[in-house]
Amino acid sequence: MSQGNSTPANASTLSSTSPFNTSDKNRLNSVLAKPRLAAIAVTLRNNEVLLVQRSKEPQRGTWGFPGGSVEPGESLHCAAKRELMEETGITALVGPLIDVVEVIGYDPEGSHHHFALVALLCHYVDGELRPGDDAADCRWAKVINGKLNFNEALADHVADTVVKAFNLHSLIVKEKSNAIHSSNSAF
Repeated sequence: MSQGNSTPANASTLSSTSPFNTSDKNRLNSVLAKPRLAAIAVTLRNNEVLLVQRSKEPQRGTWGFPGGSVEPGESLHCAAKRELMEETGITALVGPLIDVVEVIGYDPEGSHHHFALVALLCHYVDGELRPGDDAADCRWAKVINGKLNFNEALADHVADTVVKAFNLHSLIVKEKSNAIHSSNSAF
């Protein structure tokens, strides 16, 4: 900033440095999808993670986590729990945030999509697997040494998110174990 002036020295040039003029931005906004917030339920059961096969675009046919758009007024945790039930018939405890993954691209028909996927760590409680809603199939996949052991086509970021989920799960288990041991040693 210039001394004695509350306006940054380059304030007048900021708007002119944008790569798009107003008509370009309006044209892009009419073609590009607005970002959509979605919750995904990364659900663990022992050394397994729950995956669903997508029946719709984007990434139709690939395997990923149950999840979908957050409804107006709905919390991320409630959205993850609802989507998990709708797509798999499973109930789970919804826990902490694992990661936020941004997916931007085009489907085979040329439609643009932009999602902010909030991955939440979930722990299986009850239910028998049954694909529903926009899941073509669902199954438990083995995780060995923190890595997904699954030979089907995966949606973007699934393998990385599984590693992060199991690392977070291990950290939580370790912290709980330490808390139990430290409270027992006080006696």
